[in-house]
Amino acid sequence: MPTHRSACPYDCPEGCSLLVETDGARITAVTGDPANPYTGGWVCAKLRALPQAVHSPERILTPLRRAGRKGEGRFVPISWTEAVEEISGRWKELIARYGAECILPYSYAGTMGAVHRNCGEGFFRALGASELVRTLCSSGKSAGWQRVMGDSCDLAPWDVAYSDCILLWSTNVPATRAHLAPILRRARAKGARVLLIDVYENPSAALADETILVRPGSDGALALSMLQVLAEAGLTDEGYLAAHTTGWQALKTTLDRWTPEATQSITGLAPETVRALALTYGRAQAPCIVLGSGFSRSGNGGEATRAIAALPAAVGAWTRRGGGTYGVCSAPSLVDKGLVKLPRLARPDIQRVNINRLGPALAGEGIKVPIRSLYVYHANPAAVTSDQNAVLRGLAREDLFTVVHERYLTDTARYADLILPAPYMVETEDLYTPYGYRQIQYVRPVLPPPGEVKGNWQVFALLARAMGLEDAHFQRGVGELCRELVENSRWLTEEEKGRVLAGEPVVLEAPFPLPVETADGKIHLTDPAPITWYPPHGGPEPFQLVCAPAVHTLNSSFQECDTLTGLRGQMQVRLNGTDARALGLSHGDRVVLSNELGEMTCPAALDRKVAPGTVVAEGVYPGANTVNCLTHPRLSDLGEATTLNDNRVWVRPEKI
Repeated sequence: MPTHRSACPYDCPEGCSLLVETDGARITAVTGDPANPYTGGWVCAKLRALPQAVHSPERILTPLRRAGRKGEGRFVPISWTEAVEEISGRWKELIARYGAECILPYSYAGTMGAVHRNCGEGFFRALGASELVRTLCSSGKSAGWQRVMGDSCDLAPWDVAYSDCILLWSTNVPATRAHLAPILRRARAKGARVLLIDVYENPSAALADETILVRPGSDGALALSMLQVLAEAGLTDEGYLAAHTTGWQALKTTLDRWTPEATQSITGLAPETVRALALTYGRAQAPCIVLGSGFSRSGNGGEATRAIAALPAAVGAWTRRGGGTYGVCSAPSLVDKGLVKLPRLARPDIQRVNINRLGPALAGEGIKVPIRSLYVYHANPAAVTSDQNAVLRGLAREDLFTVVHERYLTDTARYADLILPAPYMVETEDLYTPYGYRQIQYVRPVLPPPGEVKGNWQVFALLARAMGLEDAHFQRGVGELCRELVENSRWLTEEEKGRVLAGEPVVLEAPFPLPVETADGKIHLTDPAPITWYPPHGGPEPFQLVCAPAVHTLNSSFQECDTLTGLRGQMQVRLNGTDARALGLSHGDRVVLSNELGEMTCPAALDRKVAPGTVVAEGVYPGANTVNCLTHPRLSDLGEATTLNDNRVWVRPEKI
């Protein structure tokens, strides 16, 4: 059967290049494209299950209008003409009465295409709507990194193979960086020591020589303690620090307060464990930290990133191939997405709503113009946003006109007044630039969209005309936009641009040594003050809740694939064995997690090691009273980021 090139559009650093097999009417198989050396001809189970999702009888194929109560999930089909007229009519009425800021878009990373992901920002800026601050995932980590490293990128994944000491810090490789696994195995075969640092024994433990369990919210204190040991042992590279950093001497004077003994009550680690970890790291020739994002989703996550980012600078790791970090900012923006985001239309005085505070915003908290209409595209806030119960209360408002552009009847779509049918990437044209390495690929549709399905750009172009937006931008085509993005890229040669536009996956090598992209070309260890640690938000409840990724689904994506949800299994929380025994719990017993925001009930799992006082929930599940009913809408210290791993809960056995 014929095969066509495509690319994975999901929120994953792997950015896999795909070969999609089709019989002309249906997708029959999805495999990896060997033309991309990182994909290497292999893709995860999620993408292999894509045909099941694309051709599911449950797909929404026509616009729908609500026919029952919000949340009930009853809808009737309507035409696109009716849908566009209703949306534009309602919006014009709302704008006339309240102003355009009463309209709020909500989107995140359901698709990572340069055009379809970002084009809504340009449309809603032209409309004058409220601006969504999209800091749902790792912006706390990014902000902390920026304080130290500016706009610097870190290693490419294949550079990790040159390391002789690899710290898998708060990262679940099988779930989020599956193609790194063979690289880690090759490094170990050459003698590299691999250590996992996390709050529980996540599936990466199978790739590591040792697992070190830290208390949630203590990662910054651990990094500072390692710096203290390195300085005391004379393992810091003073020549590199003097030539390539600022603030080292000021930071060094603070380290005596962060000895392993002083931080033991914070991290839960014995002093000898911290010393052994620091010495292993400091004595390595090319130590690498593979840095995930879970640790940064805390009230002190930005500052913790600063502390971890100081470690490779302290030992001069950046001067040696394989030394440094991977996973923070591994790829620059290869194209200027301002072409579709239209920053020229941004207004500094516009109302801004943080994505993590959707629930409070829908209740009118902290905003000047109440939200009267919500437009949701490639996102599922009813499941993935903190303070789920507040979000659901907001979505249930009868005076909130909600439009959802979606493929299935998701938790959010059930609350919509109108649902618009959305495509999969095999039915669209777009340009993909993954964030895990320097790669770019232009893709064309493999099959035509089924039914009356339309992509984001098509819908926003229709709405722009209906709303009277005369900007010529909205009259352009997706292919035209993709071509301009490629042709204007300062990262690509003319030969590479031609290959991209021909549909080839183009992978760029990262330079060595990596340039330090700060204003003065130096790594900043005091900006504006020396790195420190302070407690996260916390709370009175005795257990710390951590939300971790699942291997077989991606946040709330792939819930439509029975094969994948079957592999994932039912919702459960992992507990420390000693804690479980103190509560009278055995593996499989049902437990209740609760705090002032909500209550969740599910089985307990005792099959993996977990830090004391910690409960871990893997994956996002459909329905009410799932893990996000327990997560606060509080923000991080830097980057206005989510703090979904900084929540305290009570744990008790369910009464039968």
